[in-house]
Amino acid sequence: MSKPVLVTGATGTIGRDVARQLSGKGVAVRAGVRDQAKARKELADIALTPFDFENEKTFAGALEGMEKVFLLPPLLPNQLEVMNTFVDAAKRAGVRHIVKLSAVGIGDETQPTAIRWHGANEQHIRESGVAFTFLRPNSFMQNFFTYFPPRNGAIYLPWGNGTASFVDTRDIASVAAKVLTSDGHERKIYTLTGPAALGIAEVARILSEMTRREFKYVDVPEAAARDGMLQAEVPPWQVELVMELHAVNKQNRWSAVTSDIEKVTGTPPTDFAQFARDHADKFRAT
Repeated sequence: MSKPVLVTGATGTIGRDVARQLSGKGVAVRAGVRDQAKARKELADIALTPFDFENEKTFAGALEGMEKVFLLPPLLPNQLEVMNTFVDAAKRAGVRHIVKLSAVGIGDETQPTAIRWHGANEQHIRESGVAFTFLRPNSFMQNFFTYFPPRNGAIYLPWGNGTASFVDTRDIASVAAKVLTSDGHERKIYTLTGPAALGIAEVARILSEMTRREFKYVDVPEAAARDGMLQAEVPPWQVELVMELHAVNKQNRWSAVTSDIEKVTGTPPTDFAQFARDHADKFRAT
C-alpha cells in the first residue's frame, strides 16, 4: 500500500494535479489548504486539512502521520525562512521523504534571488537528514495564461530574443506523482523541461496556428515592464524577483533541454503545440 502523502499548495495549478493523480493511484492523500470550502470544489473525495505556510501552528496537524510530502513553495517575501521552518517541522513529525518543487538554474554562477532561495532550501533539506527528491522545472507553459497572458493578441515580455525550454505543469505533476509512489528516487535531482527551447515570437506563432487567431510578440523595454507591474499594484519585492527572472531568460541561460520527464514517467514531455491545442479556448478568450 502506498504511504500517506501531504500535498502542499494543493489548490494551485501543480499541487491540484499532484493531489488528483495520487488519489487516482489509490494513495492516501491529504491536501493542505487554507480555504476548505473553496478547495472542496476542486478536490472532491480528497482529504483536506487546514494548512497555511504563514501560520506555523497548522504544520503539526497537517503533518501528523504523513510519511511523504510534496513541498510546493509559497510566493512570499520570507519564502526561505518559511520553507526551512516547515522542513524542520516535517522532520520532527517523522516525515521520511520530501519531494520539493524547486527551480531550474540552481548551481549557475549567478542566480536570481528566487533561485538562491530554492538552492538554500534544498541545502537545508539535505542537512535535515530527511530523504529528498528535487524537481527543478523550467518556466511553465501555463504562465502564458496566468502570469503573462496575451492582451489584445500580443504577448508583452522583456525577453528580447531569449529562449526557454518551457514545460507543461501537467508533466511536472506526473513526475511528482511517480516519484511519490515508486522507489529509487531518493537523493535524485530531476531538471524538467519541454522538448524544445522557444523564443516568445515562436510561442506567438504556435498560438496563432493552434487557435486560428493572430498573436504577436512585443519586446517590452525592461523599465516599462517594471513600471507596468508596479502600476498593476504588484508588490515591489515581487516585481524585482520577476524582473531578475526575465533578465535571465533574455540572456538565453535556461534554454537547455533534458530527458528527465521521459526518464521518470516513460512518456515524452508535452510540446508547446499540444499545450496550445489543449488550451485553445483560454487563449482565444484573452
